[in-house]
Amino acid sequence: MIEIEIRAKVNDIEKIKDNLKRTDAKFIKTEEQIDRVFGHSMFLDENKFIIEGGLSARIRQVNDKKQIDFKEITRDKAGIEISAELGSVEDGLRFLKKLGFEEAFTLKKSRDVFEYNNFTICLDRVDKLGNFIEIEKLVSSNSEEEKIRQECMELLNKFAPDSQIERRKYGDLIQEILNKNK
Repeated sequence: MIEIEIRAKVNDIEKIKDNLKRTDAKFIKTEEQIDRVFGHSMFLDENKFIIEGGLSARIRQVNDKKQIDFKEITRDKAGIEISAELGSVEDGLRFLKKLGFEEAFTLKKSRDVFEYNNFTICLDRVDKLGNFIEIEKLVSSNSEEEKIRQECMELLNKFAPDSQIERRKYGDLIQEILNKNK
């Protein structure tokens, strides 16, 4: 699947929730996510940022569910994402090590998930980074990417008009903090 998304920094998540509640947006769930993020030297630049088009790996834990994800890192266009459930985190760690991936950092967030007109809207409280909204849609091909991206922008303007677009991935933002603390 191809994920088309936009992300924006927000100040007041409760205000956005109120905006969503005034429409037919459907609240799906709240979840606590722990993401262990991995990089591979062939996909990293000199500052340990994943290069455009490179791959990152992630082991995500949500309650008792564990999954491994590989994501093509694209900051301004759709990227490929592949996910599979894991029996254990240890299995995932061994698999990633065999592929040459090294753990970069852990990201913790609380996420409220909504659905609206076949889009997923996530309100994230991310440790060390702040509050964000993500609006995304998974599609099977990128032929409608510009149309879907424009629809994401329209939803952002509708639900979070005071937000600031954030082109960087959460991993980029955390890596900036890690680089500053060296």
